[in-house]
Amino acid sequence: MQQIFDLMPFRDGASWNLAISGYANYGSSTDVVGVYNLMLKDAAMNLNQITFSTMLILCLNCRWMDLGRQIHGQILKFGFGSYVFVGSPFLDMYAKLGLIFDAKWYYDEMYHVGLMWRGMVEESKCLFHGLKERDSISWTTMISGLMQNGMEREAVDMFRGMILAGFTMDQFTFGSILTACGSLLAFGEGKQIHAYVIRTGRKDNVFVGSALVDMYSKCKSIKSGETVFERMTQKNVVSWTAMLVDYGQNGFSEEAVKIFFEMQRNGFEPDDFTLGSVISSCANLASLE
Repeated sequence: MQQIFDLMPFRDGASWNLAISGYANYGSSTDVVGVYNLMLKDAAMNLNQITFSTMLILCLNCRWMDLGRQIHGQILKFGFGSYVFVGSPFLDMYAKLGLIFDAKWYYDEMYHVGLMWRGMVEESKCLFHGLKERDSISWTTMISGLMQNGMEREAVDMFRGMILAGFTMDQFTFGSILTACGSLLAFGEGKQIHAYVIRTGRKDNVFVGSALVDMYSKCKSIKSGETVFERMTQKNVVSWTAMLVDYGQNGFSEEAVKIFFEMQRNGFEPDDFTLGSVISSCANLASLE
């Protein structure tokens, strides 16, 4: 790849982006950075949304926060900060790297991580509100980032804004906002979102169905969770486990064990989380005898 690129008599934006994408997919990460730096030096006029989007995804995958911040500055410098094609992966990088740093430093630098974590969310919010155009991806990424950073109430407010703006929700939008409602124990709002799921034709999506069961479980509405689960046309390990946890965490240990065996009879192999949950329910039953 390097030899072909070096022999090109003329390099336009497409050829530079092709080299960057090629190294990102099949070469080393350091090679990508090398080509990007060379492009900054020799062909900055060819930088575009694809260049920055590819580099931001690389920073996310490699967890390169420092380089991500440098590219942030370059995006603003070259006037691409308000483009949605750049803004969506940009928001995704901040939100997800925020979680990575939090997980890494939680035990030994919790206070400092909290400040840095919050700072990245604020940067993401500023970027989002500064976008000239927004799409469903940028809205959903922002909702997910707020929820994952412990700002569930703001995530719910952002979801309302997305509805008012007329954007279409997908399973990832609903999964994030239902998780936020469960964390807030916001049963009323969760039911409203459930109704919106039905209106938008997402009720048969296994990802959304599992999130609904989990939300009702956290809100202590076992019957609602059962109804959603029974009406699901497709189920997977996550949905079976969500129903098992619903029973177990609400004091119905016997039902949790029963659904565990039913899950196996239906051909689903339990994962470690499922096994841990059913063992907990068995221990609760044993303590009652």
